[in-house]
Amino acid sequence: MKYLLIPFLILFNCIGHALQIGDVTPDFDASTTKGDLNFYKWSKDSWVVLFSHPGDFTPVCTTELAYAAFLQPEFADKNVKLIGLSVDSLEDHKEWIPHVNAYKDKIKTEFSLEKSLDKFTDVFKSRPDVDYPIIADTSMEIAKIFDMIHPNANPNESAFGIKHKATIRSVFVISPDKKVQTILTYPMHVGRNFYEILRTVEALQVADRYKVSTPANWNPGDEVIVPTYITNDMIEEHYSTSKFTEHQKYLRMIEQPGFYQGNKNRNKSRIYKK
Repeated sequence: MKYLLIPFLILFNCIGHALQIGDVTPDFDASTTKGDLNFYKWSKDSWVVLFSHPGDFTPVCTTELAYAAFLQPEFADKNVKLIGLSVDSLEDHKEWIPHVNAYKDKIKTEFSLEKSLDKFTDVFKSRPDVDYPIIADTSMEIAKIFDMIHPNANPNESAFGIKHKATIRSVFVISPDKKVQTILTYPMHVGRNFYEILRTVEALQVADRYKVSTPANWNPGDEVIVPTYITNDMIEEHYSTSKFTEHQKYLRMIEQPGFYQGNKNRNKSRIYKK
């Protein structure tokens, strides 16, 4: 009996396994608003934020893609490429983009220096229109690879006037080695916080570059956690500082490596503000 189960288990792992953190993202070809692309060739050595939305010409999605467009300079500064996806047609995407740009301009108009400090964005940066590709996944092939179709998600598709299957609000943060580093899943009626996605990317990059962890509610410039395999007398060798705070033997924090960049006033050099 157990031998009969082996082929089934192999088949399940190959077909039924949804992508998880640490998995290598499969390559795919896609039709997008920026032309046809191959994911591996397009992404090259960049980080990628791949996000799906339920449908074009819908209110929540319009605000989300507008905020993604608004934050394009911040993502670019971190070597991140954005790419959207829904099961709508390429024609619908292109017709809808001006609506997204119009809302992005509203965000720009209402933005102020005070808000830029609160939201870790530079008020002086230019805010271009949507310049990232949006995939037209009409066959749902890519959505199925990333498990973006949840048939039982509520509100159901009729709540948005959509008569076909729709993708939920999924986010995949993918590192340059094509591995999935973060998966976020939101229901159709809850808009995503793209500032939080930006913060997550920076946390991943800091952790990867300096071999540290980030504590709860971490923002760039805050202290980071020293891994437990590094002893107290090894901290200076690894992080070029002898200063650390020991809350517990297993919980030690240091200032974020590489954050000062020659600025002695930590608060003035912060990008994010608590």
